[in-house]
Amino acid sequence: MPPRVPRNLLIVDDETVLCWVLGRFFSSAGYEVDSATDLDEALERVKRGRYDLVISDLRLSGTQSEEGLIIAERVRESSPATRMVLLTAFATPELGTRAQALGVDLVLSKPQPLPDLAVHVSQLLEAPR
Repeated sequence: MPPRVPRNLLIVDDETVLCWVLGRFFSSAGYEVDSATDLDEALERVKRGRYDLVISDLRLSGTQSEEGLIIAERVRESSPATRMVLLTAFATPELGTRAQALGVDLVLSKPQPLPDLAVHVSQLLEAPR
């Protein structure tokens, strides 16, 4: 179901194909979508833009990296009303606790079926902050 008013999303993932697929999917549903493929680009977009929701991968530069948490922290500092979804193939209860402390609304396992992700995004955007 398309949003009533265009909503602004930021997709952050080091896999450019995934950014493209998610961007096309959400654009076709009526969202305005930007994307970033690394930490610096994501932080610059967060600093310059206004997003209703950010979807970020946890690991952008290696097997032990956690740039998604840095992005979450910056999003929360600059735009407390922005919703944050963290995608990861490495979810643990400890990660969930740390992410929640940084203001992440939802940690989802990767890969995430597009229809399921769309439902989560819609629910987050409709719920009061």
